Amino acid sequence: MAGRAKGGVRVAGGGYRGRLLRVPKEARPTVGRVREALFSIWRCELEGARFLDLFAGSGVVAVEAAGRGAKEVIAIEQSTDALKVLNGNLERFAAGAVVRARQGSLPRALAPLARRRPASFDLIFADPPYRFADYPGLLTAAQLLLTAAGQLALEHDRRAAVPEEVGGLVRVEQRQYGESGLSFYRRKKKAVSSK
Repeated sequence: MAGRAKGGVRVAGGGYRGRLLRVPKEARPTVGRVREALFSIWRCELEGARFLDLFAGSGVVAVEAAGRGAKEVIAIEQSTDALKVLNGNLERFAAGAVVRARQGSLPRALAPLARRRPASFDLIFADPPYRFADYPGLLTAAQLLLTAAGQLALEHDRRAAVPEEVGGLVRVEQRQYGESGLSFYRRKKKAVSSK
Protein backbone atom coordinates (compact mmCIF):
# COMPACT_ATOMS: atom_id res chain seq x y z
CA MET A 1 0.00 0.00 0.00
CA ALA A 2 1.75 3.17 -1.18
CA GLY A 3 2.24 5.82 1.45
CA ARG A 4 1.49 3.44 4.33
CA ALA A 5 4.30 2.96 6.82
CA LYS A 6 4.45 0.70 9.85
CA GLY A 7 2.44 2.43 12.55
CA GLY A 8 1.18 5.19 10.31
CA VAL A 9 0.74 6.78 6.92
CA ARG A 10 3.14 9.15 5.15
CA VAL A 11 2.12 12.40 3.52
CA ALA A 12 2.87 11.91 -0.19
CA GLY A 13 3.47 15.49 -1.33
CA GLY A 14 3.41 19.20 -0.62
CA GLY A 15 4.98 21.07 2.28
CA TYR A 16 4.44 18.18 4.72
CA ARG A 17 5.78 15.51 2.36
CA GLY A 18 7.28 12.52 4.15
CA ARG A 19 5.74 13.30 7.53
CA LEU A 20 4.39 10.25 9.33
CA LEU A 21 0.87 10.45 10.73
CA ARG A 22 -0.58 8.05 13.25
CA VAL A 23 -3.60 6.10 12.01
CA PRO A 24 -6.65 5.38 14.20
CA LYS A 25 -7.27 1.66 14.77
CA GLU A 26 -10.54 1.55 12.86
CA ALA A 27 -9.39 3.79 10.00
CA ARG A 28 -8.62 2.79 6.42
CA PRO A 29 -6.53 5.70 5.18
CA THR A 30 -6.75 6.77 1.57
CA VAL A 31 -3.87 4.96 -0.11
CA GLY A 32 -0.97 6.99 -1.44
CA ARG A 33 -1.73 6.16 -5.07
CA VAL A 34 -5.28 7.50 -4.76
CA ARG A 35 -4.11 10.62 -2.88
CA GLU A 36 -1.45 11.30 -5.52
CA ALA A 37 -4.07 10.95 -8.26
CA LEU A 38 -6.54 13.19 -6.42
CA PHE A 39 -4.00 15.95 -5.84
CA SER A 40 -2.67 15.66 -9.37
CA ILE A 41 -6.19 16.19 -10.72
CA TRP A 42 -6.77 19.11 -8.32
CA ARG A 43 -3.26 20.65 -8.49
CA CYS A 44 -4.46 23.85 -10.19
CA GLU A 45 -7.44 24.30 -7.84
CA LEU A 46 -5.65 23.84 -4.50
CA GLU A 47 -3.78 27.14 -4.14
CA GLY A 48 -5.88 29.37 -1.89
CA ALA A 49 -8.79 26.91 -1.83
CA ARG A 50 -11.16 26.20 1.02
CA PHE A 51 -11.05 22.40 1.44
CA LEU A 52 -13.43 20.10 3.31
CA ASP A 53 -12.31 16.57 4.24
CA LEU A 54 -15.16 14.24 5.26
CA PHE A 55 -14.55 11.00 7.20
CA ALA A 56 -11.06 12.39 7.84
CA GLY A 57 -9.58 9.50 9.89
CA SER A 58 -5.87 10.26 10.41
CA GLY A 59 -6.24 13.57 8.57
CA VAL A 60 -3.69 12.68 5.89
CA VAL A 61 -5.79 14.15 3.05
CA ALA A 62 -6.50 17.33 5.03
CA VAL A 63 -2.81 17.75 5.93
CA GLU A 64 -1.73 17.11 2.36
CA ALA A 65 -4.25 19.68 1.07
CA ALA A 66 -2.83 22.24 3.52
CA GLY A 67 0.72 21.40 2.45
CA ARG A 68 -0.24 21.87 -1.20
CA GLY A 69 -1.62 25.38 -0.78
CA ALA A 70 -5.19 25.22 0.56
CA LYS A 71 -5.76 28.30 2.71
CA GLU A 72 -8.35 26.72 4.99
CA VAL A 73 -9.11 23.05 5.65
CA ILE A 74 -11.84 21.59 7.82
CA ALA A 75 -11.64 17.88 8.62
CA ILE A 76 -14.76 16.15 9.95
CA GLU A 77 -14.51 12.78 11.68
CA GLN A 78 -17.26 10.78 13.39
CA SER A 79 -15.23 8.66 15.80
CA THR A 80 -14.08 10.18 19.11
CA ASP A 81 -10.99 7.94 19.16
CA ALA A 82 -10.07 8.83 15.58
CA LEU A 83 -10.57 12.54 16.32
CA LYS A 84 -8.04 12.31 19.17
CA VAL A 85 -5.48 10.77 16.81
CA LEU A 86 -6.27 13.38 14.14
CA ASN A 87 -5.82 16.27 16.58
CA GLY A 88 -2.58 14.72 17.81
CA ASN A 89 -1.30 14.54 14.21
CA LEU A 90 -2.15 18.21 13.67
CA GLU A 91 -0.40 19.29 16.88
CA ARG A 92 2.77 17.31 16.12
CA PHE A 93 3.73 19.44 13.15
CA ALA A 94 1.68 22.61 13.42
CA ALA A 95 -0.71 21.85 10.55
CA GLY A 96 -3.42 23.08 12.91
CA ALA A 97 -2.74 26.63 11.73
CA VAL A 98 -4.60 25.79 8.51
CA VAL A 99 -6.48 22.57 9.38
CA ARG A 100 -9.28 22.49 11.93
CA ALA A 101 -10.80 19.20 13.05
CA ARG A 102 -14.42 18.75 14.08
CA GLN A 103 -16.45 15.81 15.27
CA GLY A 104 -19.77 14.96 13.72
CA SER A 105 -21.90 12.13 12.40
CA LEU A 106 -22.02 12.30 8.63
CA PRO A 107 -23.96 13.36 6.64
CA ARG A 108 -26.01 14.90 9.49
CA ALA A 109 -23.06 17.07 10.68
CA LEU A 110 -23.10 19.02 7.40
CA ALA A 111 -26.47 20.72 8.01
CA PRO A 112 -25.27 23.08 10.79
CA LEU A 113 -22.10 23.83 8.81
CA ALA A 114 -24.23 24.73 5.76
CA ARG A 115 -26.33 27.12 7.86
CA ARG A 116 -23.20 28.93 9.07
CA ARG A 117 -21.16 28.75 5.85
CA PRO A 118 -23.34 28.08 2.82
CA ALA A 119 -21.50 27.38 -0.45
CA SER A 120 -18.07 28.14 0.94
CA PHE A 121 -15.85 25.18 -0.01
CA ASP A 122 -14.03 25.01 -3.33
CA LEU A 123 -13.03 21.35 -2.91
CA ILE A 124 -14.70 18.60 -0.90
CA PHE A 125 -13.23 15.14 -0.46
CA ALA A 126 -15.29 12.33 1.09
CA ASP A 127 -13.88 8.91 1.96
CA PRO A 128 -16.65 7.10 3.82
CA PRO A 129 -16.19 3.53 5.09
CA TYR A 130 -16.64 1.03 2.26
CA ARG A 131 -19.76 -0.36 3.99
CA PHE A 132 -21.33 3.14 3.83
CA ALA A 133 -24.49 3.19 1.72
CA ASP A 134 -26.05 6.65 2.00
CA TYR A 135 -24.22 8.23 -0.93
CA PRO A 136 -27.33 10.20 -2.01
CA GLY A 137 -27.74 11.66 1.50
CA LEU A 138 -24.06 12.55 1.74
CA LEU A 139 -23.94 14.19 -1.69
CA THR A 140 -27.20 16.09 -1.11
CA ALA A 141 -25.90 17.50 2.20
CA ALA A 142 -22.43 18.29 0.82
CA GLN A 143 -23.74 20.16 -2.24
CA LEU A 144 -24.97 22.97 0.02
CA LEU A 145 -21.35 23.63 1.02
CA LEU A 146 -19.88 23.57 -2.48
CA THR A 147 -19.16 26.84 -4.30
CA ALA A 148 -20.65 27.34 -7.77
CA ALA A 149 -17.40 26.28 -9.49
CA GLY A 150 -16.42 23.80 -6.79
CA GLN A 151 -15.72 20.09 -7.09
CA LEU A 152 -16.46 17.11 -4.87
CA ALA A 153 -14.51 13.85 -5.00
CA LEU A 154 -16.02 10.71 -3.49
CA GLU A 155 -13.81 7.71 -2.79
CA HIS A 156 -15.62 4.38 -2.78
CA ASP A 157 -15.23 0.69 -3.46
CA ARG A 158 -14.88 0.47 -7.24
CA ARG A 159 -17.88 -1.91 -7.38
CA ALA A 160 -20.17 0.44 -5.43
CA ALA A 161 -23.13 1.93 -7.24
CA VAL A 162 -22.69 5.66 -6.73
CA PRO A 163 -25.25 8.08 -8.17
CA GLU A 164 -24.65 9.73 -11.53
CA GLU A 165 -26.78 12.65 -10.44
CA VAL A 166 -28.24 13.70 -7.11
CA GLY A 167 -29.82 16.98 -6.05
CA GLY A 168 -27.87 19.73 -7.74
CA LEU A 169 -24.78 17.59 -8.42
CA VAL A 170 -23.79 15.59 -11.47
CA ARG A 171 -20.95 13.10 -11.77
CA VAL A 172 -18.47 14.39 -14.36
CA GLU A 173 -15.73 11.78 -14.11
CA GLN A 174 -14.98 8.41 -12.57
CA ARG A 175 -11.59 6.70 -12.14
CA GLN A 176 -10.40 3.41 -10.68
CA TYR A 177 -7.25 2.64 -8.70
CA GLY A 178 -7.12 -1.02 -7.71
CA GLU A 179 -10.09 -1.66 -5.43
CA SER A 180 -10.80 2.06 -5.01
CA GLY A 181 -12.90 4.32 -7.18
CA LEU A 182 -12.94 8.11 -7.31
CA SER A 183 -16.08 9.81 -8.55
CA PHE A 184 -15.97 13.56 -9.24
CA TYR A 185 -19.04 15.78 -8.99
CA ARG A 186 -19.85 19.36 -9.94
CA ARG A 187 -22.95 21.48 -9.69
CA LYS A 188 -25.36 21.05 -12.59
CA LYS A 189 -25.28 23.88 -15.08
CA LYS A 190 -28.51 25.83 -15.07
CA ALA A 191 -30.35 25.86 -18.35
CA VAL A 192 -30.36 29.24 -20.03
CA SER A 193 -33.82 30.29 -21.07
CA SER A 194 -34.16 31.76 -24.54
CA LYS A 195 -36.57 34.67 -24.48
